[in-house]
Amino acid sequence: MPAPEENMKATPEDKLGSQPSRSGGFPVKAVLIVAVIVAGLFLLFYPSGDETVQEPVSEAPVVPAAPEPEPLPPAEDIPAPVEPVTPAPREEAPPVEEEPPLPAPRDSDPLMREQIVAAGVEGELGGFAEGDNLVQRLVALVDGGSRGVVLRKILPMKAPGEPFAVDVREDGMYLDPAGYERYDSYVDAVVALDSAAIADSFHALRPLYETAYAELGLPADDLDNAVIRTLDRIIATPDVSGPIALERKSVMYTYADPELEALPAIQKQLLRMGPDNIQRLKAKARELREGLLSPGA
Repeated sequence: MPAPEENMKATPEDKLGSQPSRSGGFPVKAVLIVAVIVAGLFLLFYPSGDETVQEPVSEAPVVPAAPEPEPLPPAEDIPAPVEPVTPAPREEAPPVEEEPPLPAPRDSDPLMREQIVAAGVEGELGGFAEGDNLVQRLVALVDGGSRGVVLRKILPMKAPGEPFAVDVREDGMYLDPAGYERYDSYVDAVVALDSAAIADSFHALRPLYETAYAELGLPADDLDNAVIRTLDRIIATPDVSGPIALERKSVMYTYADPELEALPAIQKQLLRMGPDNIQRLKAKARELREGLLSPGA
């Protein structure tokens, strides 16, 4: 039986002052897509106040927690793209304008917001642009996801508007399939993202993300493994056929099946979306995983 996962090691730094906006050089998707995919996946798990189906996760605001007592599952390294070998030009080529260097994480909020606006990201994913320290929050989400933890306060994403649906029968309480539809628009937004562009942008922005990851006290070279672990958590969500029985304990619902209740929080939240939405997200996670591990393919 899988054991519940513990909380992440660290959270983003305290609020940092805004910096002047930077522009030019970075394609919109190269800055935006990685941020949107992770934020979009996690907003799916953001519960409203009365619908908790998993044990609450406490989050330390600043101070890193103690190291995890058990090792994380293995995850593959994401290889860097292989640069094509080009023959030396016969004539001197005109100088190529170099792209500006990536900003430091503490200076990256203006660039992130600028690109979000330019890309027209709004609606279900628009909340990602709110708040400060966007890159730091993003890598904290990746770290939490790799551990199976749902970090509900890292990004101010909008929760589904409809209440948590429970089907009360004579023989007990069950997850109401009518509630699955409230997640459809979120899944649509995630599935519509371009996996190839996500993979390309990961490599373009990898130094920025690794720097922010290291600022959380985590090994920079483990960021790619954390991304793969997060996708693997989603892919490993069990397929459940038939009604899912619930129990009410105090102010929260839990799964009556102890094996489901023992799942990592991220998988327990995914079960609330319904089998069709889960399959769509798992397919997207597989597609993105393959793209990240096969650069240039």
